[in-house]
Amino acid sequence: MVEKHRHCLNCGISIPPDKVFCSEKCRLEYLQKRKRMMRLNYMFLGVAILIILYYIITIALKL
Repeated sequence: MVEKHRHCLNCGISIPPDKVFCSEKCRLEYLQKRKRMMRLNYMFLGVAILIILYYIITIALKL
């Protein structure tokens, strides 16, 4: 039977069940990736809002 363990959220190697990351380096890399993804999500949201506003304004000007 396999011992209780977890996997590092960044690299996926086996670690003790009381840890989340295998090292400080993995924790920092994970936080940087997460921050980058959040920035990208905000950018996509902004573009979507601009497209919606464009269509609303063009429809309003045709009336």
